Amino acid sequence: MAVATNISLLSDMFLSTPLFFTITTCATIVAAASPPACQSIAPPQQTINIQTSNVTLNYTPFGIVYARKDILFVGAGHNVALLNTSTFPPSLINTLPTPFGTEPFAVNGLAISRDKRILYLSSGPGAIVVDVEKAIAGGAGSIVDYLDGTVGNSSIERHFPFTVNTHLHHTRNWSVSNTYVGYIELDLSVVGTALSPDGKRLYATSENVLNSISSTGTCNISATGTLSVLDVEILKTNPSEALLATVDAGCGPVRVAVSHDGKLVWVTARESNMLLAFDATKLELNSSDALVASVQVGTSPVGVVLVNGGRHIITADSNRFGYKNTTTGLTVVDIEAALKGEQGFPRIPTGLFPREFVLSPDGKTLLLSDYASNMVQAVNVSQLTLN
Repeated sequence: MAVATNISLLSDMFLSTPLFFTITTCATIVAAASPPACQSIAPPQQTINIQTSNVTLNYTPFGIVYARKDILFVGAGHNVALLNTSTFPPSLINTLPTPFGTEPFAVNGLAISRDKRILYLSSGPGAIVVDVEKAIAGGAGSIVDYLDGTVGNSSIERHFPFTVNTHLHHTRNWSVSNTYVGYIELDLSVVGTALSPDGKRLYATSENVLNSISSTGTCNISATGTLSVLDVEILKTNPSEALLATVDAGCGPVRVAVSHDGKLVWVTARESNMLLAFDATKLELNSSDALVASVQVGTSPVGVVLVNGGRHIITADSNRFGYKNTTTGLTVVDIEAALKGEQGFPRIPTGLFPREFVLSPDGKTLLLSDYASNMVQAVNVSQLTLN
């Protein structure tokens, strides 16, 4: 099978002995049990009435991450917005420009180191490294390094930022001030990544599969995509052996979240309007019955997050492609019911194109970026226990 887009691995500038490698591999696809078909518009849903509020920004918000108990970082256009979340709604503290303000690439994914000292911004030709304390203090000298690569989202595993290279289709060499470690090629349009709770596995979604290329150069691309599993330690030491499994994941899988106990891997299949649950153990074994639930949600789900201690999982139903006669919102899925095969879960109304989530440290408030409404929305998810 042909391979296309990839995940880049770069060593953190603070490592005393950075690594370098380049890897290329093909994935063996195992058909999951009844992967969902494609679907344009999702069925209507009942609405939940719970407390929400929002703060408007001057730019389109995308990636979103907590740096401190009450400090939120948001990728907003070519900038990073800092929000105070101690109030409801949140308030804007400051906006920091990035070096790529004149480039066509905005700030996309955000990821923060486990000690909360370093923030990584996926933007421009790679990732921008930000000193969190300096950014909170006003921004002077807060940009401390650049990780060269290409456009995408990020996951962090200690000193190794994993950067998704959604649009890269071939090997290239980079000249970097820090050390570029390498990459692994997967299927087309790698978008979402998530680490297992123990940091041993990296899960990645690919929106499509390149089935073949004709003699005239025409690509035969599938409507369905895949979910891949990689061994993080092997990825850092023997990358050619890092890919453990790749399975079908519906039409346009884009985001991935892992349950708190690491037993379930959840994926939003955007063009199927479905939330998929995979058994992590069976997934790693490339088992054909790894798919254990396929849940109908709203139109074009993108972001996905677990709330209320893992009792509920929420999808950001973006209606990204602007279908008529449908809505945007957050589908609230009761996990126990979903695993029993139940359907018909309700939604919370949102602004236009809800995209990314982050849960507050106390677990009571969900913050989301409403991309096409230029606002960050706060949702009191603690009230879901009353519904």
